[in-house]
Amino acid sequence: MIRVLGGGWYGCHLTAELAAHGFQVELHEARDRLFEGASGANPARLHQGFHYPRSRLTRAACLDHAERFLAAYGQLTRAVPLNIYAVASEESLVDFGTFRQVLQGEVPFVPLYDPREFGLRHVEGAVLTGERHLVIDEARRHFEAKIGHLVTYGSRPAVVDDGRYQLTIDCTFCAMDSEAIDRYEPCITVLLEGPTDRAVTIMDGPFPSLYPWNEQLGLNSLTSAKFTPLSKTCRSYDEAQHQLDTVTSDELAARMSDMLGQLAHFWPGVRDHYQIADFRLAVRAMPKSAADARLVDVVSIGEHAIRVRAGKIDAVFRAEALVLEHCSRCSVL
Repeated sequence: MIRVLGGGWYGCHLTAELAAHGFQVELHEARDRLFEGASGANPARLHQGFHYPRSRLTRAACLDHAERFLAAYGQLTRAVPLNIYAVASEESLVDFGTFRQVLQGEVPFVPLYDPREFGLRHVEGAVLTGERHLVIDEARRHFEAKIGHLVTYGSRPAVVDDGRYQLTIDCTFCAMDSEAIDRYEPCITVLLEGPTDRAVTIMDGPFPSLYPWNEQLGLNSLTSAKFTPLSKTCRSYDEAQHQLDTVTSDELAARMSDMLGQLAHFWPGVRDHYQIADFRLAVRAMPKSAADARLVDVVSIGEHAIRVRAGKIDAVFRAEALVLEHCSRCSVL
């Protein structure tokens, strides 16, 4: 029997694929439904590499997995009619010329002749991209129908390396151990009610990003490299979760206002067409990477346990290959 911990993208995908390969598998989720952790509290964009000009490995990984991901889960995604990546004129870690040069030949994009025609301010340049995004509610329904009978809800085992199972796969975004993790960030994602036909991402540094989140509900995600993390000093998952449990409503309201104001600096139109509707809180584990790499990693954490450190969403297939390789090498039946 294989036990999977964590009912987000990685845990659900691995459970489904392992079952399809003939393994006996069960999924344990600490909350009362799937996608209630980090997988349900992020912009859920399918990266093509635009967000990572400082990590060639991450860009390559995004492109390597994209076609296979869309073949399997394309019905859970939506196009973004107007998807803008703009480089800030100040404080950016990369200038617009370098940004274009890095992406040239790797991913298709269309440079904007004058970003001001799209309502942008304080940017050096911008491009249009063809990225898609995932609808979390539809992903949840998909996996509830496919593997719901294999899920145990309200279950967070105290021991990962449990000899009663041939293998435990920890997909809790490093909640159970901190091997190779630099810090844990308690995070807020703002949900804005308004048009869902536009994405605006400001590059590359402490900047904001607006992204469609759920067209049916008229909701968009708003995140910010500067304001989304409530702290960057937590050294354990429990410490970060404690901050989320104790943050006050006034503190959250101030943080959301700061995020909206930051985006309005670059795109004033956000104040005319959007309003704060809700928010999501989650903990994310940040790897040690000055190059901004976000690669999936599978490591052994005991005689009967491995841990998956999530990369981008579409890297679930890379995780699947590594897990199946481990099962074959260790003769997990």
